[in-house]
Parts: sequence; C-alpha cells; structure tokens
Amino acid sequence: MPPMRRKRGGKVNAKLATIDQKERTDASTKNRFQTLLMVFFSVLAARWLLSPTKNGLPKSDISDAFDDFYEANVQPLLDRGLRSFNGTQHALEESSRVGHQLRKQNATVKHPVVIVPGFVTSALELWEGESCMKKNFRQRLWGSASMARTFFADRDCWRKHLQLHPQTGMDPENIRLRSAQGFEAADNFIATYWVWSKLIENLADVGYDGSSMSMMSYDWRLGYQYLEERDGYFTKLKASIESHHKTSGEKVVLISHSMGGTVCYYFLQWVVTDAKKGGGGGGKDWVEKHVHSFVNIAGTLLGVPKSIPALLSGELKDIAELMPQLGDLLEQFFGRRVRKNLWNSWGSLYGMLPKGGDALWGTGADLNEEIVSGSTPAVVWNNGTEELCASSSSSNLSENTTPTAGHADVDNGFTDNELDFHIPPSRQWGMTETIDYLTRTGGGYGSRIEAIFSFDSKKGWKERTSSAQKRKHWHDPVASPLPHAPSMKMYCLYGTGLPTERSYYYELMCDKVSSKHQTCMDTETSSEECNDGTPLDKSPPPENPFLIDVNAKNEMMNVTNGVRFSDGDGSVPLLSLGYMCQKFAEPRSRHNPSGIKVYTRERKHEAEMSLTDPGRGGPRSGEHVDILGNIGVIEDVVRIASGLDVEENVDKDIIVSDLKNIVKKVDQHASGGLNHAV
Repeated sequence: MPPMRRKRGGKVNAKLATIDQKERTDASTKNRFQTLLMVFFSVLAARWLLSPTKNGLPKSDISDAFDDFYEANVQPLLDRGLRSFNGTQHALEESSRVGHQLRKQNATVKHPVVIVPGFVTSALELWEGESCMKKNFRQRLWGSASMARTFFADRDCWRKHLQLHPQTGMDPENIRLRSAQGFEAADNFIATYWVWSKLIENLADVGYDGSSMSMMSYDWRLGYQYLEERDGYFTKLKASIESHHKTSGEKVVLISHSMGGTVCYYFLQWVVTDAKKGGGGGGKDWVEKHVHSFVNIAGTLLGVPKSIPALLSGELKDIAELMPQLGDLLEQFFGRRVRKNLWNSWGSLYGMLPKGGDALWGTGADLNEEIVSGSTPAVVWNNGTEELCASSSSSNLSENTTPTAGHADVDNGFTDNELDFHIPPSRQWGMTETIDYLTRTGGGYGSRIEAIFSFDSKKGWKERTSSAQKRKHWHDPVASPLPHAPSMKMYCLYGTGLPTERSYYYELMCDKVSSKHQTCMDTETSSEECNDGTPLDKSPPPENPFLIDVNAKNEMMNVTNGVRFSDGDGSVPLLSLGYMCQKFAEPRSRHNPSGIKVYTRERKHEAEMSLTDPGRGGPRSGEHVDILGNIGVIEDVVRIASGLDVEENVDKDIIVSDLKNIVKKVDQHASGGLNHAV
C-alpha cells in the first residue's frame, strides 16, 4: 500500500475502532444476503439443468421450459412464504405498533403526506419491449419476484431493457419501462422485503389512507432533469402537493428516503424557478404556501462515495468481497463489464456522486485525520510502481496526466476509443479529480452528463437564480440554498454507527488496457461498416482495466478489501447525512436565508433479531433501509404528520455520533468548509 503522505491526528474514531473487522457487515445484512444468495443459486441451478448444452433444445424452448418450472415450483413457494409471513405479521398484537400507541394519545390525520422513495426501491414495469420481452407487457422487470424469472430466463434481454440509451440518457428505441404507481410501487421490494410498508401502516393507525397520503414513485434510473422532460414527474409532484393542500386546507408533509432526499431538494429548487428558465413556475412563495415540513430520511444530501466504484469499474463492495469465492460464476451471469455498462447508463448515479469537492470530502475530518498536505484521497491507485503500464502501447501521455478516454460510441459497451490509462506519480485522486474524471469520460454520455449535472459548487453558487445554467446545480445543496419558506421545518432523520464506504484502493490491470476499439451504435448490424463508413470491429469491447484492490487492508485506517470506511448508516457516510443539516441550522446561514428551522435526529444502530421480521435489523436498526422501520423514526414521522406534541418531542436535535466535532473540523480546516466550497 503506498504511503498516504499525511500524519494521523490520533487514534481512529473510538466508535469505529470498536467494530470488529469480522463483523463489518451487520448481522441483518448477512442474513438478507444469504437469503438472496440461496434464491440466486436455486434459480441458477434450475436454469443450468435446462440449459441447451444439457439437452440440446433451442433457446426459445429452454426459455419456455424455465418459465414453466418457475411458475410451477418457484413462484408458489414464494407466494406461500409471503402469505405465511403476512399472517405472522398481522398476528402480532396491534397495540405493539407505534401508530396504535399514538392514536391512544389522540393522534389523528392533520397534514397530508406525500412520499418520495429512493434509489432502486420503486418497481419498474414494461410498457414496450423487444421480441424477447413481449410476453411481459406491464410485468415488473424490477421490484418483484418476476424480476428473478425474467433475469434468469434471458439475462441479456433483461439487461438490455433495464439499460437506458447511452448517449441520450432516455429510453432506447422500442423499449419503455415506467415506474409502477400507488403505494404498491414501493411498499415492498421483493416478497417479504419491506421498504415503506411499516411506515404506511403506522400512519394508517392514526387515520391516514389514500385520500390523505400519496406515494410519488418515479423511474430512479433517470437523471433528475430527464424525470421532468420524459415523465413530467416534478409537474405531477407539484400537482399532488397542491391537490392535497386544496382538499385538506393544510400544508403537506413531504417525506423522502435516500436518493429521494436529493430528488426533493432538486424539486424545491425547480418549483420556485420561472418556467422560462426550466422551472415549475410556482413563484418564490410556493414552498412557504404549500409545504409544512420536509422530512429527509437517510438522505443523500452530499452524495454517496459508493457511486464512484459503480461508475468507475462496475463494482460494489459486497461484489468485490464476493469475487474470490464466486469468481467466474458471478462474472458469467452478471459480469463487471456488463454491470458497469448498465450502471453508467443510469443518470441518477451521476446525480449521487459526492458534492462539495475536496473542501468537504478532502479534510479527513470524518476519518479522524489531520492532513499535512493535499487532501484525503477518494481513490488511491495501489499498484507497486510509480509509472503504471509504462510499456503499454496505449500509454503515450506525459507523466503528470490523469487517465483519459476517448468518446464512448457504443450501445452495449460504452467503449472508449484510444484508451490511455496512465496514473499520475502521486497515485492519489482527491474527490474533485475523481468526479471530474467520471463526468468527462464515464459511460457514453460524454458532454451530456455535464449538461444536466455540475459539481462545481463554487460556480453554481455564483450563478443567478434566474440563470438557465443554475438548474445543473439544483441537486447540490452546497451550490443551491434552501428556498424561501420561513415557516417550513426540515427534519434530518438517519441512522449512525455502521461502517460505511468512504474511499477506495484501486489497481490498474495493465493486461486489460486496449489501445483502440471501434464499433457502431447498432451492435447487431450485419454490415461490415458503420453508417458513417468506418470499419466495424466485431470483436468484444475491451474490459475496463480498473479493479478494486481487495488485498488492500489496514485495520488502523479502517481499510478492508480495498475499501476505507467511516461512520454512517451502511450506505451513506455521516458527512453526507448530517453536515448540511447542521450548516442549515446555523443562525444567519447563507444556505438557509429565510431561517427555516432544521432539526437533526440521529438513531444509533442497535441490531436485534426478530422471528417475525427475519433478515432485518430490528425495530432499533439504523441501517439505511431498515431505518424506515425504526420505531423512533416512525414515532417522529407520525407525530410530525398528525401534529401531536411535535415541539415537545420532535423539534430538538438528537446527536449520538461525532457529527458536531466533524463539522467543526471541516470548517476549521485551512482549505475546508462551505466558505472554500463556494
């Protein structure tokens, strides 16, 4: 491991140092992963037994045989399990629920509730597809048990329908997936894996139903600007809030989870902006008139570092750790290159890249470091030589250049032409440099990513609100202050105490570096030339030469399997969860000019095993998704919506982490804090 060129400012945060390395993955997450793995291999075994190499049948017959097997054996098993689970759940005494207890205290419907779910938790339905998917019209290709069936029946077809167009970020030709609608779109993900159902049920206990509460699901793959351009999502969200306000006479409680918090922040900027500038035309006072409170649960306000490896190399921590055990099997069915190509087409992942640059992420405050020079790296290139792949025919750049790539120009491969991968001698990228590389070269978007997202917070802060360029910064709370709504309240509710991905150690696979690969937009063309007359290279596109170095380990620095951890909720680091909420709450904050009251309420993760809720973290879990079932969070939400003793019980901070100290260290850093970010 290369030297980090900094000195550690004392011992690692005591709260993290007590976490045993062998227990980095929470027990509930292990159970959940094992369950999914069992389903994976069960269906995989069936698929293998029915493979053409086993019986010589045509592919179409194999697909039909697999569907018959699935419907006759797998689906009934899932249905029985779900019925059994639901029966067990409803056999619990009603009095054990928070909502029921609050109803006894006279909690009832007051403020209408509008819910905005997060990344990947809304189901996606097929409305138009290619011949391989025709029989699945209006079936869920994401977010149901049928998702597994369609994946294993024809994984290439499934992947092609989940992937967006690499150049436009919108629908590919002849393919249309749309979000399911209503509460069922995001109450449960697959079978017994609940998402919003517990919170919805507790709100129902005090009288809420479909007339006083709405689920505003959306296609979570799209870049936020395209949500409006393709689906009119923000117009519909605005209309839903206005409708609830009109029929009830009360302002709305806007509740979000995870990426939904960033979507809501974007919406709050959009809705007050003039329609001529790409906004919703609601006027300066729209939020003040219509929104009582913004309840941001496990919100990704400053983004998530785990989006970096997803876009850079098609890897997630769990997959990287799994590779030594599954190796070729996992790669065969959902290879790294396939994952990267799929994820790079989802503009939403770019929208979740960390915000604020090195001024916030480079101080090392949340890692308990004192940086001597430079900044805490987001990516460390962990090869053992100063000059990587120097002998490669493609490495012809100067020593101080960062990896660059040509324009991607292929449907499936996001293949780079004239690839040059030459890591600078420092072998370290700060957050700003990492994001700059991804936005310039990631996927096939090219300049189109920079057309809908900007991560230059300083530039965004200086843009006039009326500027058409401002909307590229609406996703970034560092560049875009809260709207004018002096009577609105904002609540930041999230879990803490779980190791969470913060930065990465990479190695460059020199044997994977390829100098050139030319292909066409239509990879199934039978012609020897592309439409523009260039020769068609029908060889497989080169593999991405970047790979997380799973051998990188350092217990004192909380580095395991090539990933460095900080405190957080297991998905979103504490810096992203809480920093801006604390800055918003400061008196005379430039980022909260109208003085919106902002409260931060943390929940320390306490895992419990429950026979009635198998595979989950229990009623006091602080894990990123399980937080929606945390009894403290549920009580806060029901009180806020019903207006029951809110000032006494909710309108106060609960800080159980080192957040206060982290904020102080970031702001006191010589080149850190919002003053340097903007």
